[in-house]
Amino acid sequence: MDSIAQYQRHDLVWLADEAWLAVLQSFGAPELLRQWQQEEWPAVVTRRHPDAAEDEVCIGFPLPPVNGNKPRFAAIVKAEHIAIHQSALSLHTVIAVVPHAWQAGLQSLHQQALMAGIKLRVYGSVAMQFLTGQDYLSATSDIDILFRPYHQAQLRAGLALLQEQQLEQQGLPIDGEIIFPGEAAVAWREWIQPAHPGQDFNQQRVMVKDMHGVSLRTRQSLCELLAEGELPC
Repeated sequence: MDSIAQYQRHDLVWLADEAWLAVLQSFGAPELLRQWQQEEWPAVVTRRHPDAAEDEVCIGFPLPPVNGNKPRFAAIVKAEHIAIHQSALSLHTVIAVVPHAWQAGLQSLHQQALMAGIKLRVYGSVAMQFLTGQDYLSATSDIDILFRPYHQAQLRAGLALLQEQQLEQQGLPIDGEIIFPGEAAVAWREWIQPAHPGQDFNQQRVMVKDMHGVSLRTRQSLCELLAEGELPC
C-alpha cells in the first residue's frame, strides 16, 4: 500500500471491492457509479478534505458532461482499499483519442518536450475520454496538461513550448498546471500573465493549489523550490 503522502492531485486510483462498497453506500451516490464499478474505471485523487483521516484518500469521479454541466461525485476511501495507484496519464498515451485536428500539434508538443527532458501529463476531459470511452470532449474542451519542472531552465522551456503551441495558427486549446516541488500547483496561464504596473514580476503573487488548500504565493518563492538557475523564471 502506498503511503498517504504519495497520493497527489490528478493521480488515478482503481478501487478494491471494499472501497466500492463504501462509495456506493455514500449519500447521493449516482446510479452511474455502478457502471463505473462494472467497467473498472478509475477515480481521480483530489485535495484532502478536513474530515479525511490519516489513512484515507479523497477521490472524485468526473462524470460525463450533461447539457453542458460537468457533474462530479466526491468520496473518501481507505488507502488500504485502493487496488492500483498511478500518476496522471502521459500525453503521448492519449493522442489517439483526441480530435484529429489536435493530433499533429500534440505529437509535436510531446516530441519537443521529450527533447527538453520534460514529461507532460494530462488530466481532465481528455484523460477521462481515454479512460472510459465516454463522450467528454466537445468543441469547447480544453487540453489540461501538467508538468513538474525540476529546475528553472526546465520551467522556462516548458512554458515556452506551451505558449508556442497556442500562438501557432489554429493553436491547441491548452490549459493546465505547473506543479512545483511540494505539489504546489499554479495554472500556467496565470503564471505568464504580465505583472501589474509598478510591481515586479517575481514578487507578484499567484494562486497555488496543493493537497490541503489554496494560497497566494510569489513567483519567486516558487522558483526558489527549483534547482538553481537564473531568475526571472
